[in-house]
Amino acid sequence: MLNRLSGLFYRRERKVVDSIEEYIRKIVETVKYLMDISNSIKKGRLGDIVKIYNNIDTLETEADSMRRVISEELCKGTYFAHIREDLLNLVEEIDNIADYTKDSVKQLVITTPSWDLLYFTFSIPEMDKYIQSCIKASEKLLESFRIFKENMEKAKPILQEIEDIEEEADELKTLIIKSIFREADRFKVLDVIQVKEMIDIMDNICDSAEDASDVLFQIIAQRYG
Repeated sequence: MLNRLSGLFYRRERKVVDSIEEYIRKIVETVKYLMDISNSIKKGRLGDIVKIYNNIDTLETEADSMRRVISEELCKGTYFAHIREDLLNLVEEIDNIADYTKDSVKQLVITTPSWDLLYFTFSIPEMDKYIQSCIKASEKLLESFRIFKENMEKAKPILQEIEDIEEEADELKTLIIKSIFREADRFKVLDVIQVKEMIDIMDNICDSAEDASDVLFQIIAQRYG
């Protein structure tokens, strides 16, 4: 069964695996909207945040529908019998990436921190790098899965890159929060708490991408173990 993950899928299996790739692509599209949020805030277009959030919400809903179909297909019959649980876990971790992307922006939409604090936060040099880390982690997950479908072993270096990106994101997050706290007296305490919560939620995007990569590593270990 595991040997077929090197490009020898049965027709039904191939369809499901291709669907997972499309699902990850949809997730990447969702995460990329975080950069639009950053650009809108830095340009003072706060009204665009709700529009962008609605776009994210739409994509997340579409992705959730894809997840349900994929999960149902994985649970049918005996194919993928040895790795079905791993693939279901993979799909759930991918779903978390979209959820956390949506939740991080929702935090801004609901709590509406002051524009001064938002502008300050998103102007911190590390903030764009932090967002790019989230995007890169999801893009690397897509790239690694595309390779994983045909040659598991060749996917391993890219999966390792996701772990490296997650570690970098943790360091960037620390620098961002330190920068905010150094200037915290300039802003309302509640606003600072709300913005920190947004950053914490965003941190889960890279964590979920790494968790998904760990699932793929586990499948590879089963194949070559």
